[in-house]
Amino acid sequence: MPAYRFSDRLLMGVWRGGQPALSLEFDYTIQAPGLIIAVPPRKWYNRLEFRFRPETSGGLGFLTINNLPGKPKFNSWLRYHLLLLLAYFLLAAILTWPTLPHLTTHLPGDGGDDPAIAWNFWWLKYALLNLRQNPFQSDFLFYPIGINLAFYTLTVLNAVTALPLTLNFGVVAASNLHLLFTFVSGGYGAFLLARHVLTTVGPLKSRGAGERGSGGDISPLPPCPPAPLLFFSAALAGGFYAFASSKLFYVALGQFNIASSHWLPWAILYLLRMRHNPHRLKNAVMAGLFFTLQAWTELTYASFLAIFIALYWIYDLRFTIYDLRFKAITKNKSSNKSNLTAIYYQLSSILILLLIIILGLSPILAQMLPDMQAEGDFLVEGSGFAQDFSADMLGFVIPTLHHPLFGNLIGQTNIQDFTLGQHIYPGFVLLGLFLLALLTGYRRPELRFWLMAAVVFGLLCLGPVITVDGYVTGLPGPFSLLQQLPFFKGNRYPSRYSVMLLLSLSIIAAFALTQIGQWASRRWSTTKNPSSIYYPLFTLIFSLFLFEHLSIPLPQSDMRIPAAYQTIAAEPDDFTVLDIPFAWRNGFRITGALTTQFMFGQFYQTTHQKRLLQGNTSRNPAFKFQYFATAPVINSLLALETGHPLPPERWEVDRAITAEVLAFFNINYIVVRPYRYDKFDGQQNITVTEQAVIPYIETVLPVEKIHDETAIKIYRVIPTEESRLKSRLQIDSNSPLASLYFGEGWGLLIPGQPIAAQRQAVRLLLPLTSDAQRVTLRLRAVNLPQSLSLELNGWQSPSQVMSADWQDLTFDLPAGVAQPGLNDVWLRFAGAMPLLGDKNEGWPPEITVLSAGEEVGDFGHIFVNGRDVSPNQRGYNVAIIPPNAPVQTANFDTHLDPAASAALARLLASSPPASLIALAAADEASANLSEEAVRALQALGAAGDLRGCFRCSHAFIRTSSGQTFEALDALRPVGVTTGLGLTEPQVAAEVEWIRIEAVER
Repeated sequence: MPAYRFSDRLLMGVWRGGQPALSLEFDYTIQAPGLIIAVPPRKWYNRLEFRFRPETSGGLGFLTINNLPGKPKFNSWLRYHLLLLLAYFLLAAILTWPTLPHLTTHLPGDGGDDPAIAWNFWWLKYALLNLRQNPFQSDFLFYPIGINLAFYTLTVLNAVTALPLTLNFGVVAASNLHLLFTFVSGGYGAFLLARHVLTTVGPLKSRGAGERGSGGDISPLPPCPPAPLLFFSAALAGGFYAFASSKLFYVALGQFNIASSHWLPWAILYLLRMRHNPHRLKNAVMAGLFFTLQAWTELTYASFLAIFIALYWIYDLRFTIYDLRFKAITKNKSSNKSNLTAIYYQLSSILILLLIIILGLSPILAQMLPDMQAEGDFLVEGSGFAQDFSADMLGFVIPTLHHPLFGNLIGQTNIQDFTLGQHIYPGFVLLGLFLLALLTGYRRPELRFWLMAAVVFGLLCLGPVITVDGYVTGLPGPFSLLQQLPFFKGNRYPSRYSVMLLLSLSIIAAFALTQIGQWASRRWSTTKNPSSIYYPLFTLIFSLFLFEHLSIPLPQSDMRIPAAYQTIAAEPDDFTVLDIPFAWRNGFRITGALTTQFMFGQFYQTTHQKRLLQGNTSRNPAFKFQYFATAPVINSLLALETGHPLPPERWEVDRAITAEVLAFFNINYIVVRPYRYDKFDGQQNITVTEQAVIPYIETVLPVEKIHDETAIKIYRVIPTEESRLKSRLQIDSNSPLASLYFGEGWGLLIPGQPIAAQRQAVRLLLPLTSDAQRVTLRLRAVNLPQSLSLELNGWQSPSQVMSADWQDLTFDLPAGVAQPGLNDVWLRFAGAMPLLGDKNEGWPPEITVLSAGEEVGDFGHIFVNGRDVSPNQRGYNVAIIPPNAPVQTANFDTHLDPAASAALARLLASSPPASLIALAAADEASANLSEEAVRALQALGAAGDLRGCFRCSHAFIRTSSGQTFEALDALRPVGVTTGLGLTEPQVAAEVEWIRIEAVER
């Protein structure tokens, strides 16, 4: 007898040609055409039977309850689900071994990300409960300029939900317990999703399913699986999703943010319920809520959910189009009315979903958009190394390196970068179940969608170009399309789409398991209870899955904080700690020591709770790194801690200003911890340790050693006369500390020249007192009309009119407006305008060139009237700017390409005589730099020679009149300019000097 499956609440029946066309809300299987409706066990009941009796053909019928069991077995339902949750928890504890025995002292991870992700738990607590401030804005890292943590993996929801654990058990225990929660929640969500998919055939089947029949008849489906088979199939699907080796790999890396994919199946569950049951708007609310929860846990996964929603709606669109065509043919008024009602509810659900998502994401977007508006799109740099973070197709059948028995197999292949989570291993169990479902159920639309989703996300994992066993095939993957889309291109890790691949494969596996269970019960079961075969069969399948995904023991990081930090924590004052090794890290680079020890320095902040200069983020404007790379004294320490010798004259120059620099940053303590790593210095491999910085600290800086152990050394900064706040301070481009005072919005600072304010609002970092003070600026407007006001700490001065001539503008700060120490002062102009109306207007254009070796910035920028035209690639970047002709740009990799030097020499020799020529070295440009290329540069007037200067910075400009501007440095970024030093295409004013003085009463 044919069986049919529908979704939605059974409200009424409309008969067409003897066949039912029903709008249902729950899941029912009609066992006899139009007569008996059997409800699969779900929620709080066991079984209900309804009898449908039509009044007339094409008319409405009614329902009578034929048989209703006694008391619903809620306790039985609850017991099974609690046992399932307990099983997931025990599996999580076992498969993350030895995390549980070290619950309060260690974190799973390699020290690269786990200290910073655990730091999130402390920061959210400290920001919300202690500082009572916006947790997205912090100057406890990157002090004093601060960092916008909306672009960082802050895992806000994780930290908030774990807040009671953090308050009672500490950061480490809270992080570990929350990690176990993500396994349980993700597994249970996938279980509910699998059960829903197995028991519900919604629009993807019930609508348009009769394409091959006549009159739109609904085609037969297999009956709903028995309750025990349904439960075990869905439970295993949840286990497949929760305990796949790809998630365990992220845990082994300490990337708990990426392992926090536990809200994804919940969001998709309610998305499907929303589509199946459009009359219940609660489903749209819940789908939007779980989408938001996942975004506040790990924003990257919000883009994954957006892609899934697009796939689902596109796939469903063909059935919607079919329904509209079919009902137009039938011209049945009841059908048309029902169709309009369904469309109304569907649109309502979609609007509610989008509204909740927008509202949920709006606090994050409100923090991100102003920075992106001011700084431009910095979500990705170039291709973001996407190819390096792509999965290799061969890896789909090779266990990960963390497998206790087969972990060495991956090393015997040609797969690259398999140590950083790029290795995706679904396993033979999941692949086998995928093939079984494909071969036996590909005609079922609800399964066909998940097959399509698995293929799409599997291809996305492979990156922009598909690679097999290390061989780059040249075949483009769909990920290359996402690299062109705003927001989506922010994810530079194609392999992270594995979370959606594993979820799709888990749902497909649930289909296959039901088929295996039904086939096995018919073939082998000899008892009155055919479900008895499920226990050994499914235990065997799941055991095989767990074995091939085994990743124990997971690496552990010792998070016990040295007791010496208690000395710093005991100090009640608000100050800064310089913790060595230090570095500034984002998703693309590290400026500083290439050791994970600097990450522990950030975690140790959870004990001493003082500000740090260094910090870790995911995305940031370049200025956040370059501010420190150019800072006096800090740059010297940066050079020493990364293995560079410091010229003797630099020691003497620094000695004269160290007290002022330390006072500017409010550094009271310097901590030195052991670290060790090897690096190539251009000639040979050298070993870098903390010993390189100790002589500089002890002989140049005004400090006293208060703690001396092998594991940690602590120095206290001794106050000096130079470190006290001055009653009168004048700042100009010749000031030794000039670069420290100018924050965001300023152009290139060249000693002896005014500095350009490039934005409508520019930032100054000024040391002030709380007394009444006067701030005087000597400046002139570049474009008229122009005016200026000064703002700090919520106070704003009256606006003053500016002229195109040099003038002094004075602003009196009332007592109490400034806080003692460093203050954020904003200069707000009436506007900022382009220097020239068009890039071809006027000659010569304003040229600025910036260069930085790999360790201090890794860039080579060439700005023409504030617009960057440089290829900005490794080696020499060249721009040739002839009069009244387009700019010609090129890059020459004189580091790796032996032919690059000759090509560079030919280009320079063939440049038009009246051309303006600019060159910027990026990353490294010396290894293959030839005599021929050097002579070509010297012919233009360049004096610098990068040969033998590994990863040095070199900027050069030759004007059409033959005038040259050049800078070369082995340890610092450099820049040259022909004019205002513009690095942005607009300018408001030029500032010659700033004077701060006390106001006499």
